[in-house]
Amino acid sequence: MAPAPEAAPLSKEDIRHRRRERLANAFGWVRNVGVIIILFAAWQVWGTSIAQHQAQQSLKAQFKAHVKAPAPATPGPVQLVSASVQEPVPPEGSVVAHLQIPAIGVDQYVVEGVAEGDLAKGPGHYAGTSMPGQAGNVAIAGHRTTYGAPFYSLSKLSPGDPITLTTDSGETLDYVVTQGPTVVAPTDVGVLDYFGDNRLTLTTCNPPFSSTSRLVVVALLRESAGTTAVVAPTGSKPEPLEHRTIEAGSVQWNFGYLLPVLFVLAFMMLLGFANRRAAGYFGRTGRWLVLVPVWGAALYLLFGFLTNLLPTTL
Repeated sequence: MAPAPEAAPLSKEDIRHRRRERLANAFGWVRNVGVIIILFAAWQVWGTSIAQHQAQQSLKAQFKAHVKAPAPATPGPVQLVSASVQEPVPPEGSVVAHLQIPAIGVDQYVVEGVAEGDLAKGPGHYAGTSMPGQAGNVAIAGHRTTYGAPFYSLSKLSPGDPITLTTDSGETLDYVVTQGPTVVAPTDVGVLDYFGDNRLTLTTCNPPFSSTSRLVVVALLRESAGTTAVVAPTGSKPEPLEHRTIEAGSVQWNFGYLLPVLFVLAFMMLLGFANRRAAGYFGRTGRWLVLVPVWGAALYLLFGFLTNLLPTTL
């Protein structure tokens, strides 16, 4: 059997061509990664806002359906539930109030809880503080940069600015900002305490796109002569809060989402390698008609998993 002929040595032109091809492939991958990063940044700003807007529309319908009684045509004395009464805790993520801050254009429905999934829907009520419509300190957190950024302009509030909180009983509570924006540490839960008055405490992250500290705004209830007297509970707060932080998103990575992220990335890399081969099956135009929807679905999954993987900031 005759030996196989030796391969002819590559010419300098062939070597240069292969180098250019490798460089072009490397540039293509770098370009694709850059495009994905830019798209992910856009998703964080606009994509999450679209999702939050849809959630707010659903909460609005739920709130209007659950309001127990319409607001009276002629406002009367504010009737607050005593601070000593143990109010039933609504299901986490359910709508509990309607928050309006005209000075900064906030018109949001508040959910119960300040976990990641709760704040993705809208501002969240801190469990362990007074419920909307209850005497004491009603504390609410909200995103500042993503998911619609309802508290983006919280730093612009000034003493005297009005805030309206409508409860699910249809009662409208009018608050007035008395303490301008202040910055505290994430572990400083003192602002969530009961102070013997009727107040609304709003918190968000500080500075924007970070969660190194918390921005806090305090407003007191504008009470009429007939307002129900506050009954102080035993102790300074409904339940211990020392073990908590002023929620503005977790500062920890959620590594439970790492495997799904790697899986989707691997799938997208396979799509990239199959790109040219797909042209042989579907043609140049058909290739894009088939692969673009698949790429879009993969990007949607990747951005969702990445959002959950990364430390959440408000």
